Amino acid sequence: MSNGEAAKEKLSFLQTLREASGPYRRLYSYVKPYKGRFILGLSLGFAFGFVNSLIPLTVLQVSNFIFHGAAPNPSTILTHHEMLSIGPKINSILWICLAIPLIMTARSLCSYGNAYYMNWVSNRVVTDIRNQLFSKIVRHSMEFFNKMRSGFLMSRITNDTRGMQMALTTVSSDIFKQPVTIVGGIIVLLMMDWKFTVVTLVLFPICLVPIRVYGRRARKAVQHEQEDMGEMVVTMQETFAGIRVVKSFTREEHQEERFRHSNQLQFSNMMRMIISMEAVGPLVETIAAMGVGLALLYVYAVNLSAGRFFGLISGIFILYEPIKTLSKIHIVMQRSISATTEVFRILDLEPAVKDRPDAIALRSTEGQIDFERVIFRYAPGSPAAVQDLNFRIEPGKSYALVGASGAGKSTVLSLLLRLYDPTSGTVRIDGRDLRTLTQISLRGQIGLVTQDTFLFHDTIFNNIQFGRLGATPEEVYAAARTAFAHDFILAQPKGYETVIGDKGCLLSGGQQQRLAIARALLKNAPILLLDEATSSLDSESEKQIQQALERLSAGRTVIAIAHRLSTILSADQIVVMDEGHIKEIGTHRELLEKSGYYRRLYDMQFHRHEEEKSAEPGVLVDAPV
Repeated sequence: MSNGEAAKEKLSFLQTLREASGPYRRLYSYVKPYKGRFILGLSLGFAFGFVNSLIPLTVLQVSNFIFHGAAPNPSTILTHHEMLSIGPKINSILWICLAIPLIMTARSLCSYGNAYYMNWVSNRVVTDIRNQLFSKIVRHSMEFFNKMRSGFLMSRITNDTRGMQMALTTVSSDIFKQPVTIVGGIIVLLMMDWKFTVVTLVLFPICLVPIRVYGRRARKAVQHEQEDMGEMVVTMQETFAGIRVVKSFTREEHQEERFRHSNQLQFSNMMRMIISMEAVGPLVETIAAMGVGLALLYVYAVNLSAGRFFGLISGIFILYEPIKTLSKIHIVMQRSISATTEVFRILDLEPAVKDRPDAIALRSTEGQIDFERVIFRYAPGSPAAVQDLNFRIEPGKSYALVGASGAGKSTVLSLLLRLYDPTSGTVRIDGRDLRTLTQISLRGQIGLVTQDTFLFHDTIFNNIQFGRLGATPEEVYAAARTAFAHDFILAQPKGYETVIGDKGCLLSGGQQQRLAIARALLKNAPILLLDEATSSLDSESEKQIQQALERLSAGRTVIAIAHRLSTILSADQIVVMDEGHIKEIGTHRELLEKSGYYRRLYDMQFHRHEEEKSAEPGVLVDAPV
């Protein structure tokens, strides 16, 4: 155990309160829109504690009235009717007998109102925080997602926000109402018989010992329990997201073992926490029972009346529950503090890429793109993914990026989308630095189709309409026809309303890619980025898609990462990249004639020799450009 962990274990309750002050103060700022209900809930908690503390007095009065013979016996009344005219009236007896039910009803209503309003406010606050947290996460830059595991982010939104709720329900309510019950109960007991109260509560300080001992153990278990919960969620998320890989490598048993291990750790730490929380209760009860024993000796010694005895004993038992509850509050606070701190840590993270205060919206674009001395590193100190990029993309032309894996092709697209900002240098669109534009308006001018097609577990229609949410059904159908997807969509069980499963798993790879292209077509953006957009298509489908992309590209700027011959043959210019540099730019014919590097790349990656088999003798396949 590190010195830091050991020091944290020794935190006292007062230190825990100090530790909680910062996160709780910020958490309670979310209560402001609902402060009326929150104050009402606390007030009902106060009323609960006040009414609860009056129960011993009520029991005392009822017991004295009943057991001291102040009221006539019912059987005597039946034979001696004249007794109705003497002594306490029957109405008085009924009211006395109803006193305890009435006060218990009032107590229950206060308890219900307190629980209802505190839970309403806490759930409303958690809903608001979850919305804010999800919005903050999805608006973070790619650098954030490169570092964070999605399973842990899911755990923050689900489990940690639930832990925050405890601060608003259990902690807020109990810290307020339970002390009222204790203080009020002790005052009432002192009023009834101060000697009895002193004798009974002489063991009260001993109750603090188990609270302190088990509180230390619980804090450590709480920290590990939250870490292990996050690890378990990560294992589930990665397994389900990569189920095809898991199955193809027959690693089900391996993933099961990982899950069992994290689940077992979760169980072990949860049980340590439960033992620490629940062991305090019996110990407090045992100590309190010893106090009752002393109280009984006192009753015998001073010969108390039955009514006073019942009143005093009921007061002692009323103190048990709040003392037990407060004995666990330390552990509950540790859980909520940890959860609250983690959630606010994410909320406080600033995106690496964010809009400037004076950023303007890009309403339209001609499609001219300039890279000026651009250098970019994915992490400080790492090798440059691209360096010294200097080139212009002319409006309305198509460009193919070619190069070996790791040459920097995908990085160029990411910089243009402003998923990252250059480490140095400038990327411009129509002469404007991308950093002077709002991200949402910039990306609204760019359509994207990637090799890793992502489709939602939704209908075909909604997946295509995702490209432009306001598109009409006719526009969706037109985009599908242009992408040569309309026919296979109609062949599905429910046509456009067919749900295609997780990531489109109920469709073939080519069908998935056609839907992605239809989605990009529907967006109708002036700039198109194609990251191996036809890589999953057969030759016939690829030919159809190329025709569709040619029609779409008319008058638009197209940048395509090319790993297939058809893509480079249709490009106006080819940008050859190598280890983050631009090696050369030209047409396919020009590069074949003057560049030995491009020719070697072409022979290796685009299978020139296979293409030449289908060409006429003596005619190069690159003749038509």
